[in-house]
This record gives sequence, structure tokens and C-alpha cells, in this order.
Amino acid sequence: MFNFDKAYFEKVMYQHLDSNVNFILQVGKYIIDSGGKRVRPYLVLKFSKIMKNKNEEKDYILAAALEYLHTASLLHDDVVDGSQLRRGKPTANRIFGNDTTVLTGDYMYANALYLFSTHGDIDMIKNVSQTVKKMAEGQLLELKKIADFDITLQEYYSILEGKTAALFGSCCYVGTALGTDNETLKQKAFEYGLNIGMAFQIVDDLLDYTGKEEKTGKSIMNDLREGKITYPLIAVREKLSAKEKEFIKSVLLNKNPDTEDLIKVKNIVESYGGIEETKQKAKDFVDKAIENLRVFGNSEDVEELESLAKFIIEREV
Repeated sequence: MFNFDKAYFEKVMYQHLDSNVNFILQVGKYIIDSGGKRVRPYLVLKFSKIMKNKNEEKDYILAAALEYLHTASLLHDDVVDGSQLRRGKPTANRIFGNDTTVLTGDYMYANALYLFSTHGDIDMIKNVSQTVKKMAEGQLLELKKIADFDITLQEYYSILEGKTAALFGSCCYVGTALGTDNETLKQKAFEYGLNIGMAFQIVDDLLDYTGKEEKTGKSIMNDLREGKITYPLIAVREKLSAKEKEFIKSVLLNKNPDTEDLIKVKNIVESYGGIEETKQKAKDFVDKAIENLRVFGNSEDVEELESLAKFIIEREV
């Protein structure tokens, strides 16, 4: 699926994770070594290759910088959420403590922006800086909306944009900008990334209801346990009886809900068609993403990006 020189990318990523503080390297390498599909660097390198028919050294460096941003956001998110598992392994905050994990995340943000200042240009820096702002806003909005049964769909979408979609968009934008100044192409690439990012996060929220912990590497029903209202519940909210609404509100407000109650909420959502509606919503975003690619013509690389978009709604992890 992800056809790029992953081994060389990993080498570049470790090479530029340079710090005089050994503990930063230790924490950074711990989460980087935890794996991941490397979707974000793939997007940078794929769009760059579409524009130039090749990848150069600085393409890999900027792809690494964007992966640092993603890694930093994971470090911060796990501290904020109090998460215990990430990709099937204990989270960095659980191993190294919250203070060290947050400060390592800060270093990774700074290092990413430094690499853009030396290997990118002002247009890329502007786009990526706006994305970092959205990432922080999305995390803060998600915190503010914990246990808020009446969260609006637009607020939910803003959270998704900050958590995932904006960074996907920037990866596509930067990849395209490495090979052209054409504003239309850069914007269409950004929109493709934004749309697959929205689909990706919606499917991620769906897997919280339907996934298996041994496949996802995350605790199942964790969003509900943390009081987070996501699309499967939003999709059926207006269909619920008054009694069902009150029950779900009580579960969301409970700091330590029973597994039995979480399963009951899951069953209610399923009974009203929330799972199928969520799949359809993810597909809608994927269809938009594929349409965004039309301006790039037909090639093997563009076909790969179409396949990636379709894979998002079929994945189980």
C-alpha cells in the first residue's frame, strides 16, 4: 500500500532527531520505534514524486519533520487523555512520566519547525504553522466538549480537523509545493489530505465501537469511557428516547463507567443504525478526496492515492 523507501525515511528521521539531551532521544525513539504506517511521510513523498517524478533528500527531511509533528501530538494527547496503550505498547507517559513526555513533545514541535526553516520555504512554513494552531485548537475543543451530549456536528468536525485532517492536508500541500508553485494544485492536494484525514478519524472513532483491541492496539470503548461523543452517537442522537438520552448522559458523566453500561450504549447506537451511518459518512469524505485528485491527471502514483483513500474505509486497524 505505502510504496516508498521506508528504510531510507527511517534513517533520515533518526538522523535529524538530534539533541544534546539524551533523555529526549530516548523518549523520541521509544515512540518512533513503536511503529505506525507512516501515512503522513508517504503523502509528502508521493505528491512530491507526482510533481517531480522523483524524490530528493529534502523531501525526506520535510517528511520526517511532519512525522515529528505527528509524534509530538501523540505524546501530548496521551498525557492529556491519560492513555495507557499506544500501538499495543505502554504509552510514553506511562514509562517516562508526564513531565518528560510533554517536554519531549515540545522539542519535537520545535525541531520540526526548525527543519522547515532550513529546508522549506515561507509558503510551507505558513501552511504548517496554521496546521499546528489547528492541532492545538482541536485538542482544546475536545477537552472542552468532554461529556457534552449536545456537541454540534460542526464542533465535532473541528475536533477531527485538528486531531488528524489538518496535518494530512499539510503533508499533501508540502509534497506538492516541493515540486510546483501552482496554487490550484497545492490547494487540491491540501483538500485531498483534509478529506482523507476526516475519513480516517471518523473510521478511527467507529473502531472504538467495533474494533478488537488486539488489532487496533488501543483500548476499545475508550472514547465513551473518557466522555467523548463521536460520530456513531451523534448520527443517532435525535432518534433516541428521552430515557435512552438520560442513560447515555449518565454514562458520559461517570468518571469510571461500568463495562456493562458501555456495552449497553454501544448496543443502543448499533440498534439505531449508527455504525452504518458512520461508514457512509466516512465514504462521503473519501469520495470528495478522490474527486480532488482529478486535477493531477492519470498515473500510477495518483492511482495509489485513490487506493489509499478507499483503503481508509475498509481498514480494521
